[in-house]
Amino acid sequence: MVNRRTTKSSMLTYAINSEGRLVHVDNVPNGNKCGCICPACKEPLIAKNQGKTKREHHFAHQSDEECTWAHESMLHLMAKEKIQEEFLTKDTFYIKYNYHSYCSHSKECNKSKYSGECFNIKYCQYNLKDYYDSCEQEKVYDNIKRRSDLKIFSSTHPERKPIYIEFCVTHASDVEKLHSDNKIIEILIDSEESINSIINEGGINSSRAMFYNFKDSDYQNNNISCKVEFVRYILYKSGKSHCSRDVCDCKNITRTNNALYEVLFHTFASLDVGEYARYLGYQKFRINNCLVCKNYVLRYDGNGYICKMYKSLQIPKYEPHDTSRATTCKCFTLNVEEMENELKNGCRWPYTVLE
Repeated sequence: MVNRRTTKSSMLTYAINSEGRLVHVDNVPNGNKCGCICPACKEPLIAKNQGKTKREHHFAHQSDEECTWAHESMLHLMAKEKIQEEFLTKDTFYIKYNYHSYCSHSKECNKSKYSGECFNIKYCQYNLKDYYDSCEQEKVYDNIKRRSDLKIFSSTHPERKPIYIEFCVTHASDVEKLHSDNKIIEILIDSEESINSIINEGGINSSRAMFYNFKDSDYQNNNISCKVEFVRYILYKSGKSHCSRDVCDCKNITRTNNALYEVLFHTFASLDVGEYARYLGYQKFRINNCLVCKNYVLRYDGNGYICKMYKSLQIPKYEPHDTSRATTCKCFTLNVEEMENELKNGCRWPYTVLE
């Protein structure tokens, strides 16, 4: 075995005495007379508790060789004993976590993916002593062949589902445990202070623990509304269309007056959906519009569009263009290739058609 230096943060300050109990180094005789063994390898220890400061007091192996898992095993045993004692001797032992109450339409609503505000958070705490009266170490789970660090249960209501506690120092619980449909609290333990903080706070907080198979959310909140941004595409009977950004309350999205067809794209980028929206409207109603005409192209200088057939149509080259004139234009030619590409590739943003 290789000698290892021990840092103060990983010193062995607790060990197992001759009665099998976990004891602090300051509560045993100094030196080899301490009668303690390592909680991991079970080798005899020497107590070094005559130093000038308490921080320096610790156990060391008599062989002068350090055990790799000594500190981890010590923390594990400390957590089990102290948390069990806290539960059994106090009238209150709380679990505390955030409860999310989502809008009742969240699962099927595209808007919720972009608003990020479709839920309320309530900080909940429950006194486990109101439901349970017993806590034991190293008890087998009810439905799997695994042992728990602690099992909290009710001796008077055996039908009540127990709560299992697992302490994670360096190794998390295995997947079979966490997905066994049992109520499990996995607590991160990295020091004596982290154990004492549970005692001082009077229970387990979600800031240092993961809660599995607890009810921590619902989708029954009908009182939530929020402002959402989207791109609104409008097609009118005249053939004119409009595509622009909009914002409104998620529960009060109204249709535009006189709109023949209206689509809400759940994105902020109108340029990403403009062409797709035009062809979506054309495919449904077959109303000619210059915006879907092959002859309506971007000007060479990039300042707007121009109709390539302006001479044949005898219209001014750069006049302000009413795109709905295509409904009676003899030169209208649908841009079939562009339409097929747009509709084939689809829209990468979800959208809602307002009926």
